[in-house]
Parts: sequence; C-alpha cells; structure tokens
Amino acid sequence: MLWVELLLVVIVVYWVLPEIIWHYLHVGLVATPRVVGDFVCFTFDDGPGEATESVLSVLAANESQATFFLVGTQARRHPELVQRMIREGHEVASHGARHRSAWWMTPWGSFRQVSAAGAELSHLSGGEVRHFRPPWGQFNLFVPIAASAQRQRIALWSYDPGDWRKGQDPAALAQRIISRLQPGQIFLLHDAGGKDGRLHTAKALEIALPELRRLGYKAVTLEELLRHEMPISFGRRALQAVWGLWESAFEKMNHIERLGDVRSVLRIGRVTYRGIEAHLKNGRVVKPGDAVGEIHFNNPQLAALGALRALPLVDQAMRELTRVMVENPRYQKIDVFFGISVAFRGTRRFGFEVVDLDFPPLRKFLAGTYLRWVMTVYHPQGLERLNHRREQLEPKGVFITRDTLLQRYGSSSQVDGRK
Repeated sequence: MLWVELLLVVIVVYWVLPEIIWHYLHVGLVATPRVVGDFVCFTFDDGPGEATESVLSVLAANESQATFFLVGTQARRHPELVQRMIREGHEVASHGARHRSAWWMTPWGSFRQVSAAGAELSHLSGGEVRHFRPPWGQFNLFVPIAASAQRQRIALWSYDPGDWRKGQDPAALAQRIISRLQPGQIFLLHDAGGKDGRLHTAKALEIALPELRRLGYKAVTLEELLRHEMPISFGRRALQAVWGLWESAFEKMNHIERLGDVRSVLRIGRVTYRGIEAHLKNGRVVKPGDAVGEIHFNNPQLAALGALRALPLVDQAMRELTRVMVENPRYQKIDVFFGISVAFRGTRRFGFEVVDLDFPPLRKFLAGTYLRWVMTVYHPQGLERLNHRREQLEPKGVFITRDTLLQRYGSSSQVDGRK
C-alpha cells in the first residue's frame, strides 16, 4: 500500500534520521568539545524557576559562570532573574518558546519555537542569543534549519548526572559531577521542574564547586568554553563522535570501569590473558589463561590534556589502581595488570615493564593497526603525527605487578595488609 510506504518515508526522514544524525552523532553541534585548559561548563535547562536564585547565589559564591537555557514563557514570568544572570556574567541561551518535544512539532511550529524564544530572550537580556538546546535534546528535520536561520548554534551536553530524577541525594549528585570532571565537559543540569524545583541541584553545587576549584578547574559559560576549543575539522569531529559510541559500547560489553573519581585517565577490566607467555623481571610468568587486569587509557582525556599535563593525572590514577586492587574483590586476586600500547616509552616511569609482543604476524598487524587508528582519531595532529612517527609506533605489551604497585603507590596500611 503506497500510503503506508509514504508514511514510513516521512517518519524516517522527518524524525528517525534527524535523531541519529544530531542527537546521537552530534554532527555539526556543540556536544563534546576538545578544549585547551581546565575549563568546564555547567548548563541549566527549563528555567528560570524555583531553584534559579539559589543556583545563581552558589555560582556567585564560587566565582563561577554558567549558561542558562531558558524557556521563553518562563523567562517572561521572571525578567528580574534573566537580568541578574546577565549582571553576574552568565550566558542566556534558548530552550525554546515552550518546553515542547520536537517530535510533535510541524515544520512551521519548529520555526516558531526557535524564533519566538530568541526574540523574547534577546529583549529581556539586551543581547544576542547564540545557542539553542531543543527540549530533551530531541530533533525533527526542521529544528537545525530553524536554529541556523536564527543564527543560533545548537548545543547539547557531554554528561548528564541525572539531577532530574526523583529523590536525588545532593551529596551523591555532587560526587557524580566531580567524578566526570575533564577539560571541555558540558554538564546538563536543571534549575526548574520537579516537586522541589531542583533545589537539590543547588545543594549539590555547594559541594561540587569548591572541589572543582581546588582541582584547578574553572567553570565558564559555553561561549567562553568554545573560545578555548581545539581547531578540528567537521569530518574528524564526526569520526570522534562515532568512535566514542563504539568505545562506550565496548566498555559496557566487557565490564570495563572508569578508574578513580576525578579526571580519570585510566580504565580497567578483569580479563583472561590471551597473549604470548611473558617473563617479568621478578620471575613472574604470565601465561595464556591467567586472570589479569587489563588497562585502557581514556583517549579523549589524554588528547585534551597533552602529554605533560597528563603525567600527574596518570600518577594519581596509578595510586587509585592500587587502592582498587586492594579493596575491590574483583581484583584482590589479580597479580598482574597489563595493556598494549604504541606509546609505551613513557610507561616505564610509572613502573611498567615493556615486553615485545611476539605475536603471529597477522595478529601483530591488527593490534598495531587498531592502536594507530586510535592515535589518528584522537591525537591533535592526527594522521600527520602518525605518518611522521610510523616507524616508531610498534605495539608493545606493558605489564606491572601487584608488588610493584604496592611498593610504588601503596600506603603503609596497604603494604602491611599484603604482608
């Protein structure tokens, strides 16, 4: 039946493809910027509302700026809050004329949603509205067209700590925020809605912002954050977005966990060793079939930091690895942690032993190809860097034993417990 086929085509073109392209792949949008410097951005949706004054007060007390994605009808009810945001150095952005899903909007409704909010917020703030975030991050075919017509760039987020969920504990919410600190992180928060108007969000910020400043981070507006963005081509940004989805899926399938709660640069998992027999200096022999800990580097984080700035964070992560090894039952019987890397030269300073991978030629080729691909995707110089140092990028195995971790990074109580 022709009408059914036409309906399916409309659904795919008007809703499904836009969701895939923009909501999930972030093509052409602001979502996961790579920035130079320890800058992050807190964004607040759905306001102004019950928690806005509290949020503004906490931000002011901690000398922090943020971006508020305001709903036009809400802003009209609270013009004094919009003006306070501007006075205190925050950015006013658009969350639409009304908090409505793009899935239920016609093409002309999508244009009204963007243009009416932009006009209202410009009038109230006295400035240009540069960013738009569709409610729930949902798209139809005409949302990006409408935003572009209004010269507004669509901005999503890179981490949602879930302050919109019911019954949130402010301390737990703050810990989730702190655990995901990394340069360029865009946090999705709310200053309106829910039974308490998101007052728990303001309380969580009271805990998180002082810790953020202690760690050397600065909370800035989205506009300011993007001034520190690394130059990157559209194609490479899309490639990183797609590859990031694959890495997230890989971590979940293989139970790989983020190591540490602050600016983590390492991830670990428990696996069965399937490499060649490795003879370590302390006499330990790692054989195929042994249970080992597998180390993975957080590639986007390292690319954003650069080698020199990453060194102290790797040292911190090694201390956290030691703590997890001692306290987490999953790793208490693990004697060796290993990884495969083409950037193995710097690992010796952290106690790793570098071992040649005497793999069969095909397996060695595949391992090297994968690691070079990761460097191409994430390294700031990408393929240029790879071509320049291709002969030096042979994959090696890096191993570190439980005893070495305890000696180098363990506390006295952890070492005594080992004895």
